[in-house]
Amino acid sequence: MDSFFKRFIAGIVIGIGAIIPGFSGGILAVSMGLYKPTIDAFAGFFKAPKKNFKFLLPLALGGALGFVIFLFLIDRLFASCRTYVIAVFVGLVLGSMPSLLRECNEKGFKKSYPVWSVVGFIIAGGLITLGLITNAGAPREITPLLAVISGAIIMSGVLLPGISISFILLNLGVYENFMHVFTNPVKLFIASLKAGETFGTAFSNITNGLPLMLWGALGFIIIAVPVLLLVKKVIDRFHGPAYYLIFGIVIATTIGCVVQEIFALSADPTFVFKWWKPVLCVVLIAVGAGLSLSTEKFMRYKETEEEETCQS
Repeated sequence: MDSFFKRFIAGIVIGIGAIIPGFSGGILAVSMGLYKPTIDAFAGFFKAPKKNFKFLLPLALGGALGFVIFLFLIDRLFASCRTYVIAVFVGLVLGSMPSLLRECNEKGFKKSYPVWSVVGFIIAGGLITLGLITNAGAPREITPLLAVISGAIIMSGVLLPGISISFILLNLGVYENFMHVFTNPVKLFIASLKAGETFGTAFSNITNGLPLMLWGALGFIIIAVPVLLLVKKVIDRFHGPAYYLIFGIVIATTIGCVVQEIFALSADPTFVFKWWKPVLCVVLIAVGAGLSLSTEKFMRYKETEEEETCQS
């Protein structure tokens, strides 16, 4: 498996994780050891454009594919298998904890560093608790302004580890409707073709929805550059405290994701408890953790192999 394909798959996972309720694309990037290299490649793109483009391209393609695929699966797969999908992602995060701890201590360890994990845990835990207390906001119609804000929030969730964009969008009441900005035009296009309408008439459904898509994309761009520069500056100057803060946020968001799902299931009148359901969740968590651990081990092996090749 070459590095391009590995980063492409990682990009898909990050893209999917970016919109799963309770998760953060940034957390998954950190978990796979790709967060800092990606930030460095973005921030210093023009210092080595060819090298950085080669590194970022598979991540961008995979991220876009994962995001788009899950947009269209969310109404079906997530509606029927939400708990099991989340179980796999919980496993992916848990399996990446050893790698994250190594990154935390890459530039040394100080006794004060774990305090930052407590701070991160309290901040993330407080936000999750607030979300559980206030519950999701009432659905809102997506306007150009809300599209820009939603796009900015999604980009923040990718760039800032621990920020679950779905948590924010749900509480703003725009989660499903913002997803529909991208999925409904395509659904209407397909429905029009099936109804026997001309291609031009069917395609007008996509062009009619294009303005809101562009407003959402504008939100991505507006927030990307300043957040990238800020994150890089903080990590470069305060590597240990920053990563220990992230570690605390990872723990809180992982626990919070499980708690939120339990609350959601308990509030669902159609949910029927069966003994094999929690067993299946545990198995899927183990599968996700095993996949994460084996992937990280393989990546470290390949990196060592490449270094030895370069030296020889």
